[in-house]
Amino acid sequence: MNTIQYNYSILFFSKITTLLFILLACFATPISAQDLGLSMMTNLHQTNTLNPATMTDRKFIFSFPGVTGSVGSSDLTYNKLTTTNEAGETIIKANDLVASLRPQNTIWSNTSLEIFHLSFGSNRWQISMGHAIKMNNNVTIPKTLAQLVLQGNEQFLGETVNIAPQFNMTSYSEWSIGTAINYGRLTLGLRAKLLGGLSNFSSGNAVANIHTNDQSIYELTLASDYTIRSAGLIEITGLEDENEEIELTTGEIDLFNALFGENKGFAFDLGATFKVSDKLTVTGSIIDLGKITWSKNANTYTSKGDYEYKGLDVLDLLKDEDTNLSQIADTLTDIFKFNKKQDNYSTGLTVRSYWTANYQLSEKFTVGGLIHTRHHQGTFDPTFAVNGAMNMGRWWTLGAIVSQGKSTGFSVGVNTALRLGPVQLFFATDNLPGLIKPLDHGYAHGRVGMNLAFGKREA
Repeated sequence: MNTIQYNYSILFFSKITTLLFILLACFATPISAQDLGLSMMTNLHQTNTLNPATMTDRKFIFSFPGVTGSVGSSDLTYNKLTTTNEAGETIIKANDLVASLRPQNTIWSNTSLEIFHLSFGSNRWQISMGHAIKMNNNVTIPKTLAQLVLQGNEQFLGETVNIAPQFNMTSYSEWSIGTAINYGRLTLGLRAKLLGGLSNFSSGNAVANIHTNDQSIYELTLASDYTIRSAGLIEITGLEDENEEIELTTGEIDLFNALFGENKGFAFDLGATFKVSDKLTVTGSIIDLGKITWSKNANTYTSKGDYEYKGLDVLDLLKDEDTNLSQIADTLTDIFKFNKKQDNYSTGLTVRSYWTANYQLSEKFTVGGLIHTRHHQGTFDPTFAVNGAMNMGRWWTLGAIVSQGKSTGFSVGVNTALRLGPVQLFFATDNLPGLIKPLDHGYAHGRVGMNLAFGKREA
C-alpha cells in the first residue's frame, strides 16, 4: 500500500484550512486532453479516436503503445504566483494569487496510455479496435476559499460564502471496437467502449457555507451539504473518526486489474464526415457518452447540517508557527462531522465534441477551423481554433494550430508526421510554449506515437 498523508505539500497554498482541499490537493497534478492538432491531422490513424467516422488511406494499421498528457489551470501559472524570499524559499504571492482568480478556478490534467490500436477495411468500410488506460483529474476551487485561506475571514463580516471545492479524479481501463461506413460523400461512424474503473475520488454535493458574525471574526456558523466518494484503489481512513489520523491510501494494481478494472462501465462515440466538394470536408463527433458504476471498495462520506464554532480566527490559525495540518484537519473534521456509508455510485465521463472544416488550397497546403467543447459536472468549456498544414510529399507533413479556449487561453501548437515506408511517427502539441516552459504557462499538452500502415486504399 502506498500512503499519502495530509501533511504533504499543497500545490498552491503552503497551509490550508479545509480538510477537503488537503485531500484533493494530493491529486491536483498529473479533464481530458483536447488534442486539437491531432483532430486536424487527417491522414493519421489516431484521428479515429476523436471521430469514429474518420477513415485513413491505408487498409491495415497497427499502433504501437503511445502516450498523451496534458495539464492546465484557469489563468494560474507557477512563476507568476510565486517568488523567492531572502532565505531562498519559494513562497506564494498571496495578494497576486487572489487578484488573479476567477469566481471558480479549475486545475485539470489528463494522461492516456494507448496500449494498442488497430484498424482494417476497404474503401467503403473500416473496423477499429483498441485498448487504453486513462486518468482524468479536475479540481475546481472557489475564489472564496483562497481568500479565506490567504487573507482571513475578516473581509466576510456579516456575509455567507461557499468555500466548497469540487473534484473528480478517475482512472480506468478502456476496450473499444468501432466501425465506419462510407456512403459516397458521407461517412458515418460508431464506437462502443467497455470501461473498467480502477480508482475514483470525487465530490458529490458541494456546499460548505461559512458565515462570519458581523460583530466578531471569531464566531462562525457553518452549513454543509458536502459529499466525498472513493472507490477502487482509493480509500480514505479517519475522515469520520476524529480520534484517528486522516490518511488517503492507494492500493497496488495488478495486471488483470490494469487490463479490465473491477468497476464496470460503458460508453460510446458518434461521428460523421461529409465531403462537401473535392476541396472542402466537414466533420463532427461526440466522444465519451457514458459512465462508470463504482462498486469495489465504494464508500460515501457525507457532511450535512448546521454548526456554530466560537474562538476560531482562520488567519491567526494559519500564521501560528506551532500550527500544523494535523491540528487544522482535526478541528475541521469535528466541525463538519463526516458520516461514512458503503454504497455503490456512478460517475459520468467528460463528454467532448469536435466540429471541423478543412479546405485544400492546393496539392500541398490545407487550412481549417475547429470548434471543440467539453462538458463535465455542469460545466461547459469551448475552444476555437484555426490551423494550417503543409504536405511535404508522401513522407512528411507539418502543421500549426492557433486556439483560444475558456480554460486554456491563447495557445500556439505544432504537429508533424513522418512516414518511412510502413512506419509512421508523429508528434503533436496544442501549446508549444507551455510544453517548453510549463512553469510560465497555465497549459501544457503533448502526444507522441508510432504506427505500422500497410496497403493503399482505392480512391
